[in-house]
Amino acid sequence: MNTVVEFELSSEQYEQLATVARIRQIPVAEVARAAVNEWLESQVQLKQARALMRELGQGLGEGAAPGDVARNHDCYLYAQQHS
Repeated sequence: MNTVVEFELSSEQYEQLATVARIRQIPVAEVARAAVNEWLESQVQLKQARALMRELGQGLGEGAAPGDVARNHDCYLYAQQHS
């Protein structure tokens, strides 16, 4: 089920949207939906990044860090096997 949403854009915003739509030969509404989808996806990624930063920050200052953090930081961040 789709929901109709009505909102205002500045003339400049609408012109930019219309230009993209014209170049891609698709309706302005499709460009707007794609922009909203992209923004929503970025918000999910931002939420995940913030959660990861909170998780990584837990326990800071409590004990010594592993001696191989510089070499294996990707492994720690992405839970991969250490080299």
